[in-house]
Amino acid sequence: MNSDEQLGTLKESLLGLDMESAVEAARSLADGGGQAAVQDAVSAVSEALGVVGKRFQDGEWFLTELVYAGEIAKEVMGLLTPLLEAGAAEAAGTVVVGTVAGDLHDLGKNIFVSYARGAGFKVVDLGVDVPVDRFVDAARESSALALGMSCLLTSTEGEIGKVIAELERQGLRESVKVIVGGAALTEQFARHVGADAFAPDAITGLDTVKKWSAS
Repeated sequence: MNSDEQLGTLKESLLGLDMESAVEAARSLADGGGQAAVQDAVSAVSEALGVVGKRFQDGEWFLTELVYAGEIAKEVMGLLTPLLEAGAAEAAGTVVVGTVAGDLHDLGKNIFVSYARGAGFKVVDLGVDVPVDRFVDAARESSALALGMSCLLTSTEGEIGKVIAELERQGLRESVKVIVGGAALTEQFARHVGADAFAPDAITGLDTVKKWSAS
C-alpha cells in the first residue's frame, strides 16, 4: 500500500471509528514515509476531525461517536506528534488547557486536546483541579496563543475570573486569548468575567482557536 492509500485508510478508519485500522495506517506512515508523510498524516487526521465536527453539529453523530473519534485521534497523534516535533515542524501555536481548581471533570477538555493536537497545535494539558498560578505560569512559560479553561461545576466557576484577573495583574492578558467551556458556563458568563470566547463544545472551541491562530 503506497502512502496515498495509507492516508486514505487513516482518514476513512477514523471516520469509520476503527481504532485498530487507523493506528496501523498511522504506524505505517510513521515508519516508512519520513517527515513529509508524518505531516500529511496529521493533516489527514485534522481533515477527518473536521468531518466529525460537522457530523456532530448537524446532529448526525452524538457525544459517543465524538468521544470515540477523539480517542482514536489521541492514539494516532501519540504516534505522530513526537516525530513531528523531532522534525522541527512549526506548530500552529501553543494552547494551554486545564480544568479549574476544585473540578475534576476532564471529558470535554480531553476531546478538545485530541482535536487541537490533530489540527497541529502544541497543547500544554495541565489536567484537572488546576490552581490559578499554574494556569498563569504555563501561559507565560509557553508563550501561549490561547488559554482554555474547563468548568463543569457552578461552585467552581469563580476560578475563571481569578485566572483572568491574575493574567491582567501580571501584564499577560493582552498577549493570550482566553476561551472557556463546560456545562456550568454560558456565553453571558464568559463575557461577564472578561473571557474572549465561550465554547459550548470542543469543535466550536477548536474553530475559535484556529481563527485566532490565523489572525
